[in-house]
Amino acid sequence: MKISTLILAAGSSSRLGRPKQLLRFEGKTLIERITQVALSVSDQVLIVLGANETLIRPHLEALVLANTSKLEISFNADWEEGMGKTLSFGVEKLAKNADAILVLLSDQLFVDEVLLRKMMQTFAESNLPIVACEYAEQLAVPILFDKTVFADLMSLNGDKGAKVLLKKYSDKLGSVPFPLGICDVDTPEDLKKYELS
Repeated sequence: MKISTLILAAGSSSRLGRPKQLLRFEGKTLIERITQVALSVSDQVLIVLGANETLIRPHLEALVLANTSKLEISFNADWEEGMGKTLSFGVEKLAKNADAILVLLSDQLFVDEVLLRKMMQTFAESNLPIVACEYAEQLAVPILFDKTVFADLMSLNGDKGAKVLLKKYSDKLGSVPFPLGICDVDTPEDLKKYELS
């Protein structure tokens, strides 16, 4: 089974006032960090950029050069339409060659290889079409989608992201506990909280 990874990094970070993808955490930018984690578990990784693409792309050049057969960057010109549109854009690019797609964001600080492999194991053993992470009494990203729901993903638009599908497939969901999933970056206060620069 081929599991491809989609990293959604097209947002403008409007609440933060600067590109969150370029914040540094433990010596790396957030976009570099999540890309390296994705490459550790997946043979095909697609990063979708939008706002601030010209600022973010140069920080990924070394990783692209080192992983030319595995890593691709695409620009979603319609990023302002919201995360749903960015998600459908990315899935459309990956769908032909993937049996499943793992969706990640760049600003969840504690996503690691161990978590993603646990998700893949749960996915393989459960035969369920969706496996999501559970934190703060909800199911959310990272999320792993089987190809049987790709058509639904490609029909998303606007700000309606994967949560629409979690409701639709509520009786066919697997989950993996991830208490630290709540640790993400949205505001200037989060920079101090997590010691980001």
